[in-house]
Amino acid sequence: MDDVWLCLAAAAAGVVNAVAGGGTLLTFPAVYAALGSTAEAAVVANATSTVALFPGSLAGAWGYRAELVGAREWFRLLIVPSLVGGLIGSLLVTQLPENLFKQLVPWLILVAALLFLLQPMIARWTGIGRPHTPTPAVALGVIGFQFLVGVYGGYFGAGIGILMLSAL
Repeated sequence: MDDVWLCLAAAAAGVVNAVAGGGTLLTFPAVYAALGSTAEAAVVANATSTVALFPGSLAGAWGYRAELVGAREWFRLLIVPSLVGGLIGSLLVTQLPENLFKQLVPWLILVAALLFLLQPMIARWTGIGRPHTPTPAVALGVIGFQFLVGVYGGYFGAGIGILMLSAL
């Protein structure tokens, strides 16, 4: 029966990610429960959920490739802090005690759920969708913020999409 629930969670997460993001809020708990809800299971469920949803992220990027053409400058600025932050986050989740991650999971899910719920307000507040040329100070702030998003995403991926959109 676990396989059925995992497949349903994966399908629903794909739909949710395609529409608004937040699919990890479905896949992580499903995998975590199927693995037995131990500290080790929390870390494994986190990695499994992230890897499982990655192809959908690539497909989404491909689908929006025409819109991404205007973001090449940002891509060049943010790729290094994203990758370095992601590497640091993944090292933290694999090197720190698994019990620490398990204790943080409810708080991480709460943050991800709040980001998902507040997504429209965050979009209005940050001006998502309104193109503008940032000052060098703003660009540096966005690069620093994106590094932190990378660390968070490497540690726990839920809610990373809205954080990245906020940075952009």
